[in-house]
Amino acid sequence: MKIIALNIYGYGKITETEINTNQKFVQIFGENEAGKSTMQSFIHSILFGFPTRKEQEPRREPRMHNLYGGKLTVEFPDEPGPVEIERIKGKVQGDVKIYFHDGTVRSEEWLIKKLNFIDKKTYRSIFSFDVLGLQDIHKNMTEDKLQEYLLRAGALGSHEYDEMLSAIDDELKSIYKKNGINPKVNQEIEEIASVNEKIRNLEQNEERYKVLINDQAKTEESLNAKKNALFQLENIRKQKMKEVMYHTEIKEWKSLEDKLNIDPVVFPEQGIERYEGLKNQVQQIQKDIGLRTEKLKSLKNEISAIELPDKSHLGCLEKIQKREPDIKQKKLELSRLNTAVENLEDDILQLQRDIGWREEHDDVDDSNIVKESVQTLLSKLDEAVLEEQYLVREIDHLKTDIKQLDQDIERLENSQISDERLRIKKEVIDREFELKEKEKMFKLIEKDYEREKRERNRVKRGQSILIIGISVIALLIGIYYLFVTNWLMGGVFVAIGIVTLLLLMLTNQKDDDSLKTDYQKEVHELEDIIDTIKRNNDVDFDINDARDLKMDLKTQITKRISSNVKLEEMKDALAVKETLHDSLNTDLLRVKKNLMVNPDIENKYIVDAIHTIREIKQKRNQINRHKLETDNIKKELQDFKTEVKNDIASMNIQYEENSIFYDIKSTVSKMYKNQSHYDRLNDQIKLLENEINVLTERTAVSNTEIEKLLEYVDAEDEEEYYYYARKHTEYHDNIEKFKELSVKLDEEHFDYDSRNELSRFLLADLKEEEENISGQIEEFNQKIQDEQKVLAELNSEISNLESDGKLSELNHMYEMRKNTIQELSREYMSLNYIRILIETHIKAIKDERLPIVIEEARSIFESVTRGRYINVIYDEDGIKVLHSNGQLFHPLELSQSTKEMLYISLRLSLIKALKGYYQLPLIIDDAFVHFDKERKKIIMEYLRNEVTDQVLFFTCNLDNSIPSVQTIKLKERVK
Repeated sequence: MKIIALNIYGYGKITETEINTNQKFVQIFGENEAGKSTMQSFIHSILFGFPTRKEQEPRREPRMHNLYGGKLTVEFPDEPGPVEIERIKGKVQGDVKIYFHDGTVRSEEWLIKKLNFIDKKTYRSIFSFDVLGLQDIHKNMTEDKLQEYLLRAGALGSHEYDEMLSAIDDELKSIYKKNGINPKVNQEIEEIASVNEKIRNLEQNEERYKVLINDQAKTEESLNAKKNALFQLENIRKQKMKEVMYHTEIKEWKSLEDKLNIDPVVFPEQGIERYEGLKNQVQQIQKDIGLRTEKLKSLKNEISAIELPDKSHLGCLEKIQKREPDIKQKKLELSRLNTAVENLEDDILQLQRDIGWREEHDDVDDSNIVKESVQTLLSKLDEAVLEEQYLVREIDHLKTDIKQLDQDIERLENSQISDERLRIKKEVIDREFELKEKEKMFKLIEKDYEREKRERNRVKRGQSILIIGISVIALLIGIYYLFVTNWLMGGVFVAIGIVTLLLLMLTNQKDDDSLKTDYQKEVHELEDIIDTIKRNNDVDFDINDARDLKMDLKTQITKRISSNVKLEEMKDALAVKETLHDSLNTDLLRVKKNLMVNPDIENKYIVDAIHTIREIKQKRNQINRHKLETDNIKKELQDFKTEVKNDIASMNIQYEENSIFYDIKSTVSKMYKNQSHYDRLNDQIKLLENEINVLTERTAVSNTEIEKLLEYVDAEDEEEYYYYARKHTEYHDNIEKFKELSVKLDEEHFDYDSRNELSRFLLADLKEEEENISGQIEEFNQKIQDEQKVLAELNSEISNLESDGKLSELNHMYEMRKNTIQELSREYMSLNYIRILIETHIKAIKDERLPIVIEEARSIFESVTRGRYINVIYDEDGIKVLHSNGQLFHPLELSQSTKEMLYISLRLSLIKALKGYYQLPLIIDDAFVHFDKERKKIIMEYLRNEVTDQVLFFTCNLDNSIPSVQTIKLKERVK
């Protein structure tokens, strides 16, 4: 994956910012507080979600901006075009949308799957490292701790598994330890042993205890039976008490049932209210009709006294009134033009004083040609001045440089080494190289020679044993034949034995080591020659440094000659520029004279003088236009005055210049007021006539409704109607009371039959039954008290046998301790099982991944150390590195920067090993601040040229060797 661009809507103090990162390597430079950490957090947040409370990381919501979030434009190797990942404020981790180049949109699940389910913490631990991570290497670590740290960097990338194992070990030790005292299981075992000892001491009285327990159980069973019977009697007494309590309501319910056993009384719904409402309505309508009739007469008298206006006069006055804004505007315009003319005259006088004119000169040439020629002269003059200043500065700098070069040449000449010493030094170096090669060859030859010698000795021993065996057998056979007087065969076999022994003596001669001795002699001779040359000559210097000194001397002499030539050229150029400067000043003086301006003004104000002359001419033209407009406005005002006087002559209105529009407005307002008053009175008269008609109709309707109500109950008059109303109300009150009593008795579980039955009883009979039940309850209470005394005595004796209740308490405590130990054991075994799984997983990862990582780390480490270390070795003892001189070093023995190089090599190797699973950009935050200039250059070259993934390098120390196209300066972008 490659990040092409960042579009930050609002994140921390960065708002509305777009940054292009479409490079394989990007250096992001910024001072402190410029936003480097904010940008790193932004990239993590867009890819993996905004920080939550559990992460203990600031969310960086902008304080002065509404938008929160932004967008990353990225490239995936398996996608045809760029993909935009947008995350904005929504749920806790933000709302995510993925936009493709073809317009399709995906959800966050697609992104999680695309990143192969990696989370933010894992990404930071593998693909992101900073100076704090490298500083952890230099803490006071033991050998094992440093090995674990490096192995974690090469195999796991994070210390999450180590933290899990440490937490599990701490928890296991807090649960159980073999010889521990404080762990929970150890303490519980001690406690349960103590409880068990106490239980054995108390179990001696167990037989008597069992007898008492049986008697106790029988007494408790009898006591419970009596308590149940007492409970039943209590329920019966409560029922009788309830019957006595509700006997009056039952009687009332029965009487209401008898009263309601008749036909229901018929009456209109809300009959009384309707009747009285209609009656009051008729009376009120009659009053309203009388009031409206009186008001109608008054309005007709008032309307007859109103005088209506003449519509032709009204139209004429309205026409004049509409012209009021235009006339007022013309008067204001006339005043404005007069003021403008006065101001323009003042401005012209001021402008003339600015350029030194005593009067206006209309014939002065202020054309663009003159202006452009002046600008050209000024530009040439500025250029000439700047070049003069530049040449003066350069001449001073060159003189200083020449002086410094002379000092450097003198110093270099004093420190030169002669050619003869250089030749001898080169000869020593060649012979030392030859010696080193011969020593290597001698070691190889010696190794092969020893191996061949061992092989020859082994073959010789086999041959010797074979020959000795043959000779012994031949001699024995020969001796045997000699004993049996077979001299011929005996002599032959004896001769064969002797010959084989002679062969053995000849083949066991000593090996010739002349080849080995010759090589040793050559090496010693070469060493003697080198020592002789070193004793006779001073060769204790670096030949490369000597050559560099000669080259530096030649370079400085060349620079000295070049600087002298350049100094003479610049002096000639300075004389030419001074001549040009004088010529340009003369031309500008001539221009001032043609413009008739003050010749003492500065040259840079000549163009402003031309603009001032133009402005004077423009203002004079503007004054002429204003005067013409003033004459036209005065003529229009005079025509309006004549026209208005003719129109109002017949309306008894006097023409006054300042109050004519006010008088016309008052007259028009009065006409409109009379017309409006007339129309309003006319509308009120029509409204009153309509209301009187409506009220008359409503009176008739109300009377009809009253007659229908009386007919509904077949009443002759109002009194009979009210009688039927009282009968209807009484009937419905009885129904409501009956329903209320029925509900109340139903709630107390009195059904219909029980009500009828209880209504036939007297209250005295119910009370007598209640007293009989109370007597039986008192008898049962006395028996229960007697048995409780017996049970108390048994319990007392049992308590004594239990030693104040300690036996049962100890038994209970024993079971509780036992359950606690079982739970802790299960917890201990579960944690131990999890620990074994994690250790197995870590071992599997190391066995599978570490060989690949170590092999890749070897080449990286050799590259970044410029061949000083040629191998990284991993075995059962951990990681070691091999120096080019053949020595093995433990990481603790390395220097600070070399350890950091080893850590970075392992981390980069892990990233390459995981390339099949993750292809993500690397984020490096000033991780190389402790490197010297050379090492930083090496690691930066490796990151730029060898790392295939995108690298985002955040730093506060700008590296000028990186091209500007690969550099982003945050201080120019952060708002």
